[in-house]
Amino acid sequence: MKYARPISVRSGYCLRAMTTCMALLGVSAAVAGPASKTLPGTPVGKLGGELIHHINTDTPEQIRQWAPTILSADINADDKAAFVNDLASAVRYSGGVALTDVQVDPRQPGLMVDIKGRRNGQGALFFLAADPAHTDRLKQAELHPTDAPALYAGWPKGAVSRTEMTRLIHAALDRLVHTSDFSGCMTVVDNDETVFDECRGFAERRFHVPVDHQTRFHVGSIGKMFTAVAIAQLVEAGKMSWNTTLAEAVPEYPDHAAAKKITVWQLLHHTAGLGDYMVPEFFQQPGKFVNPADYLELVAKQPKLGEPDKQWSYSNAGYVLLGRIIENVSHENYFSYIAHHVFAPAGMQVSGFDSVEDITPNLAVGYFHDGLFSSEWKADWMKTGFKGSPAGGGYSSNADLLRFAKALREGRLVKPATLTKMFDDEVPAGPGGYAAGFGDRLSHGRHIRGHAGGIEGTDANLQMVWGTTSAVVLTSNEGPGQTWMLAEHIADLLAAEDTKHR
Repeated sequence: MKYARPISVRSGYCLRAMTTCMALLGVSAAVAGPASKTLPGTPVGKLGGELIHHINTDTPEQIRQWAPTILSADINADDKAAFVNDLASAVRYSGGVALTDVQVDPRQPGLMVDIKGRRNGQGALFFLAADPAHTDRLKQAELHPTDAPALYAGWPKGAVSRTEMTRLIHAALDRLVHTSDFSGCMTVVDNDETVFDECRGFAERRFHVPVDHQTRFHVGSIGKMFTAVAIAQLVEAGKMSWNTTLAEAVPEYPDHAAAKKITVWQLLHHTAGLGDYMVPEFFQQPGKFVNPADYLELVAKQPKLGEPDKQWSYSNAGYVLLGRIIENVSHENYFSYIAHHVFAPAGMQVSGFDSVEDITPNLAVGYFHDGLFSSEWKADWMKTGFKGSPAGGGYSSNADLLRFAKALREGRLVKPATLTKMFDDEVPAGPGGYAAGFGDRLSHGRHIRGHAGGIEGTDANLQMVWGTTSAVVLTSNEGPGQTWMLAEHIADLLAAEDTKHR
């Protein structure tokens, strides 16, 4: 089965770069087409030029009026609104933008257009594709913040010594602090030896409380790995199968017709045709959504993105349904199950799920920029749900996430055969694939497996160099952004280091 690539992935708690950005921001540059400093004379190139012109000449109100006129009716309303808001923010905060690079990904139509704000040098990346039926309109229109290209400009493509690796990581973190006011922790383990473990910034900005190694961070979609492991445990125990249908496991799901077609395997791989639950209703009544069962009606009434097993569409909604499946099959509350069957056997002592009312010791306050190119921090209280879910939003620490990686590879969470099955029949996504709850890509002949997470107040990434005991984890209480990419670059160095010694 070949899967179509999604037009747009803007969901919170998402994998993010595994779908589009990673291949074009340096991790897997081999798939990118030739770069250029000028826009082509194609319909999409002309639209890209118009976007830059309007950012540089319009007021925020003017660009809000103009931008919808070049967007295809095929782009859903939420994505249109997000794109227009990003453009208005660029007008307000960038001081104008300059074109810095144009790239083509041969695996999907359209252009990737790099721009840089003149006021503070902040970079951003357009993903643009023209509508074949109406070439004066965009069928794909996204604008994402990026790290400055100079951050990784001097990074080698092959193996380096541990001393040089440490120097590169230290310099990158220092640069992120200087250019992006970075706050968070980075830990790197090379074959069981910790070679880097440093923190920067503030866990709480009002009282200037510094981040340290005891700080806990929200980790976004990293939690999807916990949900996937829980499902695998129940399959391993013979309580369900990978092909169990949603109708069989959650008979109370309101959309009975869809539930009969959707399997656990499809939910794990984001191929069930479902979308997101982060719609206006979710944010208008956040206290209504606490346990997985609370989401069922909301998920059921959202538009389908396609038929099951036809395309890959990153779906937070699907993972909330997996949480309800865990409850029905195990007869335990989802949060209790994860605590007892994932966190406890892995030795994860400071991980959990909090609500906005909870006082959790050492938990960092999340911060975000209120608009692309803005440098002003805002607290994330009103931007996240009431409580984390099976799709993400729990909290952890670097040490605990590394304990999870170690327990997973040592067979303390699922048996090796079950873990191998989870990586069978991966779905193409970004420069690699998406397995059962894990991203997977090749680097220097090694599989890099893990998950990133990002939403307002969160930027996190756990990457494991498979077949070794090397891993890298980054946690930050700032987001969404592109800081998680640093972990990907470090994982490449770890994979190259292992290749050198094979």
